[in-house]
Amino acid sequence: MVSGGDTDIAVTEDTSTFQLGLDDLKRRGSALLVVGSVPTELYSRASKQMLGAPDEPRRRLLVLNDSTPLDTRLDTDIQRSKEWTRVVRYSTLERSAAASPSPSAAVPTAVETCERRVSGGLGQLGAELATDVTEFDSLAGGLSPAELRVAFDCLPSLLSRYERDHVFRFLHVMTSHVRARNGMVHVWSPGGREDEINRMLEPLFDAVVELDVEGAEVRQRWHLRRKEVSSGWFPLEP
Repeated sequence: MVSGGDTDIAVTEDTSTFQLGLDDLKRRGSALLVVGSVPTELYSRASKQMLGAPDEPRRRLLVLNDSTPLDTRLDTDIQRSKEWTRVVRYSTLERSAAASPSPSAAVPTAVETCERRVSGGLGQLGAELATDVTEFDSLAGGLSPAELRVAFDCLPSLLSRYERDHVFRFLHVMTSHVRARNGMVHVWSPGGREDEINRMLEPLFDAVVELDVEGAEVRQRWHLRRKEVSSGWFPLEP
């Protein structure tokens, strides 16, 4: 898995071209579209690896649904402070004016937890994530290549509520903002690579990662769009 280490990957085309492409993803910043008709726990395993090992100095931003257990996405050894890890629990439900906190109450006054809940429209979500990325950059004194890792699980929720072109524009802005900090963001889109929605979204991404189950084997395959080269199928690490 290319989560930031140097694990070898079996390739079906020119190995050096593929490795150069992987290095380029980490150096320049990148957006990965993760697809596959697989159980959610298998995506969670892949996402955990993409977010980096506990001994890697990463700033991690996870955008999750309420039902996603955090321990399935982060190793217990990963530092869960706002300086290093932030978790956004997102709901597409708009807050009513009566239920909305006042501006002063909405501002965190301490750093006891890395998790917070966000609801509202695409603009609200985008502004929250942009603030997180900017603050991480400030805390780091300038983020190093691949130091910022973002996992975005909420695409199905967005597509169930908003028009596709609105979601497309949201993803374009979000992925561009992460790339601008040389970060790596991966977005989960259940379904096959040839599904209509994934074909529509693919141009926004630098690579597509396919997940699959064949018999007892869980496997993955990477397609690097800039280099127009793909890996062969190889096992997804436990």
